[in-house]
Amino acid sequence: MNFKSKPFFTLQWHLTANCQNSCAHCYLREEASYKNEIENELGFKDLTAVLHDFIETVKEWNAIASINFTGGDPLLKKEIFQLIKIATDNGLRVGILGNPNLINYKTAISLRENGLAQYQLSIDGLEKTHDEIRGRIGSFKDTLRAIKILQETGINTVVMFTLSRVNAKDLIKVINLVNKLGVSIFDFARLVPIGSGAQLKTLMLEPQEYRSLLLKVLEEYKKLNEIGCYTRFGRKDHLWKLLYLELGIFRKPIDENSELIYDGCAIGNKLLTILADGTVYACRRLPVEIGKVPKQKIKDIFLNSAILNEMREINKMKKCNKCELLRFCRGCPAVAYGEYKNFYSPDPQCWKLP
Repeated sequence: MNFKSKPFFTLQWHLTANCQNSCAHCYLREEASYKNEIENELGFKDLTAVLHDFIETVKEWNAIASINFTGGDPLLKKEIFQLIKIATDNGLRVGILGNPNLINYKTAISLRENGLAQYQLSIDGLEKTHDEIRGRIGSFKDTLRAIKILQETGINTVVMFTLSRVNAKDLIKVINLVNKLGVSIFDFARLVPIGSGAQLKTLMLEPQEYRSLLLKVLEEYKKLNEIGCYTRFGRKDHLWKLLYLELGIFRKPIDENSELIYDGCAIGNKLLTILADGTVYACRRLPVEIGKVPKQKIKDIFLNSAILNEMREINKMKKCNKCELLRFCRGCPAVAYGEYKNFYSPDPQCWKLP
């Protein structure tokens, strides 16, 4: 397979809004869409119709496609195993972004047998901090238990960390913990002030504070890689690109095409999100409806949504449109929207001066 000639496309699909946790930064609760998601989840007939629509769309685009089933807790959706099998039988890579609560050996084996590639869990700090953020005593230990079961049944484990001032002190310690556990992939994302997280705006790191933390993380990654570690450390945040430019690690291609998007935010490029009631977002953390399935086809939404096409006008992005990294970074429009209610606004945690 020639990967260079094929585009990548990811669908993040929230099968349910039901969840056993009450996370402090939850993107679901306190949002206008939450009640409708709870009361109007798509049934199996609609779920399979949307899934086959996605399969046909990415085949037409000749894309390397993946689906991340999530929620809430996607394991609360009884059809999850059938959906995974349909997707994997049609050549899609499938992951779950979920909770540890319902993971046991029987469930993990069934997930693997149906083709699940990886399972993502959250560790948002050491035990006390994590349990406080997740709103459930015992959540930390439950997560470690689930990681062990998933690894023993042959499912790749991914750990995500949502960063704020509450848990920044634990980030390096968690990096070392996941390495010790032999987790397949680790990454972190910044708090987005939407949903319940809107009440946590004051806990977002200041720009220079964030840059300093990235430098410490980079040193830790280097140290662990030098001694030989199993865990792959991701660079999800696009502001890594700015730091790498400043450190001389990143250089723009000599033959740069000024009209081409090379990297950075995937909105309008290679990502869509479907909520439990069929509402479609460009990104789950940017709560702006761009369509509805199965009423509309995925291809029509992605190509013809007026709002999504507006989001693609990156030259309207304040501050970013003057930056040499416009086509490589663009920060996080979701964080900007959470802060200013405008996806063209500057990322409030970008430290580069205008």
